[in-house]
Amino acid sequence: AEQALDDLVAARQREGERLAAMLQERIAQLRELARLAVPLVPQLVEQQRQRFMERWKEAMSLAEGAVVPEAAQDRALTEATAFAIRIDVAEEVTRLQSHLDEIARLLKKGGEVGKRLDFLIQELHREANTLGSKSAAMDLTRISVDMKVLIEQMREQVQNIE
Repeated sequence: AEQALDDLVAARQREGERLAAMLQERIAQLRELARLAVPLVPQLVEQQRQRFMERWKEAMSLAEGAVVPEAAQDRALTEATAFAIRIDVAEEVTRLQSHLDEIARLLKKGGEVGKRLDFLIQELHREANTLGSKSAAMDLTRISVDMKVLIEQMREQVQNIE
């Protein structure tokens, strides 16, 4: 009976090590996707700013001769700024990286971490969803979808950890 119990404990230890290695691999892949997303943010904001300026110049040329109220100009600038803020995903990427750091720390620490990992996986999924919903470019949408696939793979494995 002692041998059977020792074998069970050893088997569970090996399984835990394999699960931790798989999770570490997914963490590395998610970090790489986040790294790829970071330079896209300023590019997207700049593209939107340029589009806004082109539209603004076009509108001004149509209104040539007419006086455009300063309030209308201020309103347009405010809307352009608000849009740039809405598509900026820097906060989501930062939170995602923070959650990945915490998952890596828990895996290294070991012990009973299943419930905490499950919570962090939910948070990762939330950040990846927000990243996708804010996306103003196909590259960022693709990154979000790739992240969600990896996170779902992690979620399935975390369910096996106590």
